[in-house]
Amino acid sequence: MNMGLDKFSIKIRWSNIKTVGGIAILSLFLLVGIASAGPPPAILEIDGNEQTSGIGSNCWKVENETYSLCVDKIGIITPAEPLVTMSPFTTHLTLPLQEPLEELGFGATRVTDDDELREAVNDVRAWVFQGNRGNWYRLPLEREPDINLSLEPGLYVLVVGAKWKDIGSVTYGFLVQVKYPEAEVTNNVTNNVSSGEKTAGFEVFPAIMTLLLVIVIRRNRK
Repeated sequence: MNMGLDKFSIKIRWSNIKTVGGIAILSLFLLVGIASAGPPPAILEIDGNEQTSGIGSNCWKVENETYSLCVDKIGIITPAEPLVTMSPFTTHLTLPLQEPLEELGFGATRVTDDDELREAVNDVRAWVFQGNRGNWYRLPLEREPDINLSLEPGLYVLVVGAKWKDIGSVTYGFLVQVKYPEAEVTNNVTNNVSSGEKTAGFEVFPAIMTLLLVIVIRRNRK
């Protein structure tokens, strides 16, 4: 009698193990599918240097499915390290899809350490979204537009919002450091030094001439 119960109990346990294992495998496949469902990144090029975008909030169609997955991320996600340039400069944006765009917008927001939501984790940083502070522009619906910018020195988050019909929408983030024009500063300093040296030279010359004139007058009196 007990042996029959033991066999029945073993069968139940084995059935539970198979059920749990099946659920785990199915969940793994679902997670893999969800992980691969997100939008691919965009590329920003400045002065020949490229940066891969951070991927922010998005709604993206799952491959081979009729539904989309939406992810709402806190703030704007950017790479940890900025591209460094001097103003004015031209950025070249490359979007990942060949399909026609439905919407494309761009904004540049100056940020400080106080605007950062968290420090770099997995090579990305998150920034407070300020609604681009009124600095938002519609771009031509092209896959690789050029954007001309003239910005004051500082750290900037460049935001790109893109939407493709029947595919999805995504917010991309880039990080750019605009430096002071060091070459011009150096030239100004050099020019100032040269002017100072010239001024000093002109001041010494009359003094020497006066001294020589005094010597000549004294010799003539003798």
